[in-house]
Amino acid sequence: MKKIFYIALGAVVSVSLFTACEKESEFLKEKPKTIFTTENAFEKSSQVDAQVARCYSAFFNLHGWGPSVFDYFGAGSAAGILGGYGADCNDGNGEAANGATAFSNYSSLNALSGQFLTVWNALYQLASYANLAIQGAELVEWENESLKAYEVAQAKFFLGWAYLRLGEMFGGVPVVSELNLDLKYDYTRNSREETYQFAIDNLKDAVAGLPKYQEVDGRLAQGAANHYLAEALLAQGIETGNNTFYQQAIEAANKVIADHPLMKERFGARANASDAASYKADGNVFFDLFQIGNYNRSAGNTEALLVLQVPTYQQQAASGGNTHELGSTTGYPYRGMHWKIGSAWEAEGVGGPWEPGTVTLPFGAGCAYLGGNTWGLVGSTQYSDRVVWQGDYATDMRNEQVNRCDPICLNVRHSLYGQVVTEDMIDRTNFVLMRISAKVKMQDEWGWDSHHTAYGQSYMIQYGRDWYAARSAETYLIKAEAQFRNGDAAGAAESINAVRSRAQASKLFTAADVNMYTILDERARELSWEEHRWPTLLRLAKQGTENTVMHDQLLNHAMYVVDQPAYKGGALKWSLFPIPHSIIDMNKDAEMTQNEGWN
Repeated sequence: MKKIFYIALGAVVSVSLFTACEKESEFLKEKPKTIFTTENAFEKSSQVDAQVARCYSAFFNLHGWGPSVFDYFGAGSAAGILGGYGADCNDGNGEAANGATAFSNYSSLNALSGQFLTVWNALYQLASYANLAIQGAELVEWENESLKAYEVAQAKFFLGWAYLRLGEMFGGVPVVSELNLDLKYDYTRNSREETYQFAIDNLKDAVAGLPKYQEVDGRLAQGAANHYLAEALLAQGIETGNNTFYQQAIEAANKVIADHPLMKERFGARANASDAASYKADGNVFFDLFQIGNYNRSAGNTEALLVLQVPTYQQQAASGGNTHELGSTTGYPYRGMHWKIGSAWEAEGVGGPWEPGTVTLPFGAGCAYLGGNTWGLVGSTQYSDRVVWQGDYATDMRNEQVNRCDPICLNVRHSLYGQVVTEDMIDRTNFVLMRISAKVKMQDEWGWDSHHTAYGQSYMIQYGRDWYAARSAETYLIKAEAQFRNGDAAGAAESINAVRSRAQASKLFTAADVNMYTILDERARELSWEEHRWPTLLRLAKQGTENTVMHDQLLNHAMYVVDQPAYKGGALKWSLFPIPHSIIDMNKDAEMTQNEGWN
């Protein structure tokens, strides 16, 4: 099936909140073809589709694919923050030297911190692209109204999704429902309830105009729209205290689940024992979900709701996009660590579990086993690596070495070469021995070459390996939270158990097991490196109240609070991200209020 690739398109007018735009003089209103305006940017319907494709590209960048070097490893990208940089599941960087300035050193954050402005601008930029597409659809002639409805529905999805994320992270924000080309300095904040409702209305419109299933890999369909609609309705229930929204969230989630059942048997590439070239004998269905060629519905994956289509290195190069060869970054999972005396220490095995120059794996530091570039920069936390798998939770296919990998000894002079290195073997002073998800690394050389992870690109995305924006497994967990908040703990346990049963987990939940902490734990088991963790945590409480669950998660599990302590700030005083200080300053003709805890 044909794929849509999210490659930058030609210039089209797009204006985000607070972007300057000078008014044209009258004599310029002859609409010269070299200047794009809203009047001449859209002359045919294909240009509306091009603008919608630009929305896909912006959405794609918000999930980890972008041009800047190592953006995702730090707090420099919107994708990194959305994905949970500095939260409880991952920190984006495993290097202890960065602890003092890391995002999870919360005492160093303030409304001037550039990370918040980056996320704010990126989400409003996506919203502006969507508003322009919606407006453009009214300016051209269409062959049929169904095609117009489809283009508008896609734009409405992106508009609704952008405001859902804005509402979750910043609370009530200025709602801009149409493109504005004039300078404006008097924005006021809508309430969080109004922000969520705007998202809900647009996502409902998206559901109405989208097909049931994708006609092209990577395009939207009702499953994705209903998935995020369920999340928006859940958020609105939390904000308003109105249980009706929880029931509506459950209904939206049920539609997704009915149309997109979980994958429960091995499938696709590497699942067939007769295909010796690719077969992975120790694989399982969770492993199969993250193999090249298996992500899309067209490949038989019923669980996929929205899949980001990642070009191969050759496709990226042919498009004229930026490409990067593998660099020389040394990315071992235990850089700087040494054997603990009396454990795996050997007199002749000098150093530790690796020594420069001793790695014999194909491609050395850039081998597939090490994630194609650098394991050491993938900063998972002890919480997502080990805490959520303790005790009764250990027996679970998601916790097996094929999916949640412990590092192996790479020192060819050591007797343990090629075997798993455990924490008790290592002197871990100032370091964390991290596991890594097979979602963000490859098991071996099958289907991989030295171009499949680009030096300078996000470790989350490898050339030729697609990426989930949403799977129906998450829909079950959204439904579980709505059921729990609606007083149905038994129903919530049933929804969680649907996900756990697929993973062949030995422990299943009872109603008594369900609370917000266990739901977050289950999200970590199923969705680490996939979910937008900060939006999940930030939406857990009504605006203006303390987000106790989020605070507990951060203070008990964040990397530079617990694993590598650098945070000395005591209790957290904020429950939402701040409105960026520059946005408040620029809005000179009206008051833009700040969120609590940031003044």
